[in-house]
Amino acid sequence: MSDKIKELEKENLILKERLAKLEKSKPLKKKRWQFFVKITATFIAGKKLKTSIYNSIQEFNEQKRISLQTTSDLIASIIRRLTRIGVVALLFALLPTTLMIYQNSLLKKQNRKIQEQTHLAEASRRSAQMFIMGDILSDINTELETKKNKKLSKTLVSRIVGLSRAMKPYRYLVDDALIAHSISPERGQLLITLCKSDLNPAFFEDQILQESDFTQAELKGANLYNVILRGINLKDADLSDAILVNIDARRAIFESANLKNADLGYANLNNADLKNSNLSNAILLKTKLNKANFTNAILDSAVVDNLNWLTYIKDDLKLKGAEALYKKYKVDSVYSKVFDKKVATILSK
Repeated sequence: MSDKIKELEKENLILKERLAKLEKSKPLKKKRWQFFVKITATFIAGKKLKTSIYNSIQEFNEQKRISLQTTSDLIASIIRRLTRIGVVALLFALLPTTLMIYQNSLLKKQNRKIQEQTHLAEASRRSAQMFIMGDILSDINTELETKKNKKLSKTLVSRIVGLSRAMKPYRYLVDDALIAHSISPERGQLLITLCKSDLNPAFFEDQILQESDFTQAELKGANLYNVILRGINLKDADLSDAILVNIDARRAIFESANLKNADLGYANLNNADLKNSNLSNAILLKTKLNKANFTNAILDSAVVDNLNWLTYIKDDLKLKGAEALYKKYKVDSVYSKVFDKKVATILSK
């Protein structure tokens, strides 16, 4: 019996030791949990909001009421915390969008640089054709010196025609930016040189101007005074600021050409196609226009012979597009810096 009592006492001691250990671990776990709750609450609610809530509860327990100052502090803390959370959330939401916009911007810049490099490479290739043109012009001079009829051999004519067609338009850099539309400076230089070469007029028209490709030629500011351009195709060409006084451009095609500020005084444009051309600030004094096509032409500030010019091309010449021009424009006497006096100028109604 005594042995059983001793065993029971021993087991009782063991159980007491276990209970003691359990009692010691409970406060630690409780403290850890309280610390975790405290940290989490501080992070979510914020230190100031937590303090305001604590003050409100303590004041209510002590006085059974909450003062206006304590209520104001609590509301202000809640608003401040909500606003802060909203701003942070907004910043996180905008971050991917901002990165995407920045990435798209970089891609656009990269694509633009690639495009510029492509056009510059094309420009370099086209400029190499100038050496070929130099050889052809040298051969032209040689043949003109030996031929009194001022005509070229068929072989040389074929080389000229082929070169004009090979000189394709392209875009090049001006002030670190590509020009808006493709143009061919080489075609312009070739045409200017041919016009100054004293070729037989009929031969020049039939064999060269009619067969060669001078569309989109760059002739900006070119001096083509008194030259023959009969039947030439200068569609989409740049003839802005060009001197075209007394040219013979019968049956020529100037469709969609840029003729801004061009001087077309005394020019022969009979049967010429000026559809969609830009003749802003152009000079059209004594210009022959029988059967010319002015459909959708732009004539803002163009200088003409007299105040009845629009009526003249509509009723007397009966030009294509004249009716629409008559409805769109009027002619008035305006001071011109070029002529240093008032001249008949086309203005929008």
